[in-house]
Amino acid sequence: MVPLSSVASISTSVSVLVPRPREEVFAVATDSSNAARTIRSRGPFAGITKVELHEGHALATGAKRRIYMTDGAVLEEVILDYDPPRRHRYGWSGGAKFPFSLLVKSGTGNWEFTEVEGGTRIVWSYTFGLTSPLAYPLAVPIVWLFKGWLQQGLDAVRGEVLASHIRPTHPHP
Repeated sequence: MVPLSSVASISTSVSVLVPRPREEVFAVATDSSNAARTIRSRGPFAGITKVELHEGHALATGAKRRIYMTDGAVLEEVILDYDPPRRHRYGWSGGAKFPFSLLVKSGTGNWEFTEVEGGTRIVWSYTFGLTSPLAYPLAVPIVWLFKGWLQQGLDAVRGEVLASHIRPTHPHP
């Protein structure tokens, strides 16, 4: 029998290969100004409209930021690990909108950037803290759908990296 405490969270992950150097991929992926273009709404999941670092904070381990979502939710995040160009990990608690707030009390996202043949692999894993172990059966299909939201985001980051590579740095006459 599985103890109830072991189902108090649920995780998923997705990945994408970006045919560019890791430093470039990391810089574009963690640039907050790209979030509204790359992390968009999908199905029941809100997109990001804006990311604001708290006053005086730079993107670094321990920094705090506000994430404004398209459904009106505002998430207060803490950067748990910022290790360019390898890892970007953050967490939040509270702030989820109904009905998700009935199931989820917190989230931790982790972006891993690995040099591989052909470029950089990004793995985005996400763990939700559940409001109760009893929420687990309801969370399973929602997290399956959420995985599509994550993949859409990574695919958009890949597109942003490739587009930024071909944009001219100065206008041509």
